[in-house]
Amino acid sequence: MDLLFVLVLLFVVCIVVSILGSILLFFVWNRKIQNAIFFALACWAFFISYVNAISIPMIYIGQQMLSWIFGFMSAVALLIRYAGKTGKRYIVSNILVTVSIVSSALGVFLFMQ
Repeated sequence: MDLLFVLVLLFVVCIVVSILGSILLFFVWNRKIQNAIFFALACWAFFISYVNAISIPMIYIGQQMLSWIFGFMSAVALLIRYAGKTGKRYIVSNILVTVSIVSSALGVFLFMQ
C-alpha cells in the first residue's frame, strides 16, 4: 500500500471526525450525550494539537507554541464546562472546543513548513 495514500486517508479521517463531532456537539440536545461528545472532542482537539506540535521541527518554536496553545484551549473549555457556574458555560465551552479543533486541524494542514 502506498504510504502517501495512508497519509491522505489519515487526514481525511481526521477532518471527518472533527466535522461530525462538531456538528453533533451543537445539534444533540440530550445533556449526557452532549457531555460525552464534548469530552471526546476535547481529547481529540488536544491529540490533534499534540500531533501538530511534535511534527514541527524544533527550530520552529513559535509554531510549536501556537499548536500547544490551540490544544490548551480545549483544556480551558473543559474547565469552563465543569467548573463554571452560569448557564452559558455550555455554549461557551462548545465554541471553545470547536475553535480548538478547527485551529488545530488547520495547523496540521496549513502552518507546517
